[in-house]
Amino acid sequence: MSMKKSLNRLKLIMIRILPVFVLGTSAPAMTVSAVTAVSVVSEAAADSTGAPADVQLRSISSGAYNKITISWKKAAGATSYRIYRKAAGASKWSRIAVVGAKQLKYTHVASKSFPIVVGRDYTYTVRACSSKSGKLGGFDRKGLTIHTLPNKVVLKSALWNQAGTSVTVSWKKAKGGTYYRIYRRTPSAPKWKCIGTTKGDKLSFVDLAPVQGEKNSYTVRAGNAKTKVAGRFSGTQVSAVTRDEAELAETARLLKKSQTGGKTSQIILVVDHNLSFWEKGKSGNWTRKLSVYCGYGSNGLNADRREGDRTTPIGSFPILHGFGIADNPGSTLKYRKITSNSYWSGEYSTYNQWVESARPVAGEHLINYYQYKYAMAIGFNRNPVVYKKGSAIFLHCKSYDHWSTAGCVSVEESVMKKLLQMSRNGVYMIIVRQRGDIASY
Repeated sequence: MSMKKSLNRLKLIMIRILPVFVLGTSAPAMTVSAVTAVSVVSEAAADSTGAPADVQLRSISSGAYNKITISWKKAAGATSYRIYRKAAGASKWSRIAVVGAKQLKYTHVASKSFPIVVGRDYTYTVRACSSKSGKLGGFDRKGLTIHTLPNKVVLKSALWNQAGTSVTVSWKKAKGGTYYRIYRRTPSAPKWKCIGTTKGDKLSFVDLAPVQGEKNSYTVRAGNAKTKVAGRFSGTQVSAVTRDEAELAETARLLKKSQTGGKTSQIILVVDHNLSFWEKGKSGNWTRKLSVYCGYGSNGLNADRREGDRTTPIGSFPILHGFGIADNPGSTLKYRKITSNSYWSGEYSTYNQWVESARPVAGEHLINYYQYKYAMAIGFNRNPVVYKKGSAIFLHCKSYDHWSTAGCVSVEESVMKKLLQMSRNGVYMIIVRQRGDIASY
């Protein structure tokens, strides 16, 4: 063997037999290799006697009135953890659970042996245990404390009554509470104000004095009268939708579901004496752009109207084109200017059609009607045309002294002009007696 190899072998033997000193003591530890010695010293920093390290607590929270969760960091040498609790004012800890070494969180659910009373303080701590040494680690004697509260309230709705004089607020039951407090705010009074209290078995409240003309928003919190503690605010709010807003939302929903709504992006809607203009956005939702009073046939609306019965047809109809005695007011909708030869025919061969003729044609001589200064032709009785079912059904300017018509729909001249400017080719018109009927078209 060479001299160099002999010296290296001697150095290796000396390293292996050198005593290991732990945490600065003079007592030699068991003889181990240099690599192993490093590992032992590192572990001994957390556990010099075989006991697991002290547990470092992380957080405490309460997800419900009867549940408390505590979490901690992993402790070196632990094979299990013991969870302890004590109520406010108590001097002794009570062990409530034992969990495995991999579990670093524990949720205490109230039980007969270890109840959780709403409104009281509870302190928790955790201690590590080693099954190898049979020893317990140290623990945080101060622990983590939490104040228990009733559950947060989950709100349901806030609805105006039919008369528009009161608002009913409703919510789901919040456990841990014996009463509820109701709060309201408005744009003019943005701070929450308590407007009433109900018992724990009541899940609604009627606000008899909502602020008229403003958005009324509500929230509710639960309280416990026995322990004199109030829960947190719900974190959400419900706003009372006015009757008009509710009807608007319902109309938009019905238009979206309707067959007509799938065919066009613009609808002129007549519900009894209200005419409104609606446009569909990229999302497919409908928005009202205009709402006005309108007139119609003197004998009302009719799903099976006939010529001369002075009723306005019910249904869904395409707008064929705009027309008028006046020039096109700026509409992109196809527009026809009335001339002295313009007729809407009532004759059999050209029934219910626009005819330009130098000779008189039975039907309507369009230039003779000032109501047609601005108008739209409604596609009623088309494809196929049925003789005597009805002709010349228009949307036009109202008469000077009355609203009723022989079967057309009438609006103010300024509104008729505006409708032409808003409309595009492909616009439809739906005429119904009541809102719910929209779904049929």
